[in-house]
Amino acid sequence: MNIHAADALAVTRTCRLGNLLDFRNDIVHPKDRPVGPVTFVGLEHVEPNTGRRVGELTIELSKMTGRRARFRKGDIVYGYLRPYLNKVWIAEFDGICSVDQYVFVVRSGVGRDYISHFLRSDEFLNTAPVGLSPGQLPRIRSGEIADTPIRLPPLDKQRQIAAILDKADALRRKRKRALDLLNSLTQSLFLQMFGDPVTNVKK
Repeated sequence: MNIHAADALAVTRTCRLGNLLDFRNDIVHPKDRPVGPVTFVGLEHVEPNTGRRVGELTIELSKMTGRRARFRKGDIVYGYLRPYLNKVWIAEFDGICSVDQYVFVVRSGVGRDYISHFLRSDEFLNTAPVGLSPGQLPRIRSGEIADTPIRLPPLDKQRQIAAILDKADALRRKRKRALDLLNSLTQSLFLQMFGDPVTNVKK
């Protein structure tokens, strides 16, 4: 280990996630008779493993039939139902989400992107206990998330690490798109040469 590595380890501390995050407990309930349009993001609108939101809905609050959780721009929205899907994203706007997602407010002096990457990591899933109650889907309780330890380097290092992980995620997405295009091209060439194997028009 060189001196720089030793210095980096010396300033890295371990703490609880609960010391870095606050739970936004802001529930929108139909009985309160809310009105107006709002953007809704459900678990189905979040891509697994990538931190990307891939959809949303505009709904009228007065037509809601169940409770929803409110989030604000910059909050981390975490899907705690089937947590191995790693549906975690940082809100780009104010809106509401399903109640099978937790909304976290990151405290000042902590890298939001660093925390978001950690919540999607194998390290987090291997450390935080996942509840497996009979007849229920796997889930993580809020208190268990708060008690999960995290290694926390200085803020500038958190930002550097998050930027590196962002680049790695972007490269993985590009590679997947390239493989999908190659697979589509291969299928197209096969059909041109041999025809549809189901109808076998080219004998």
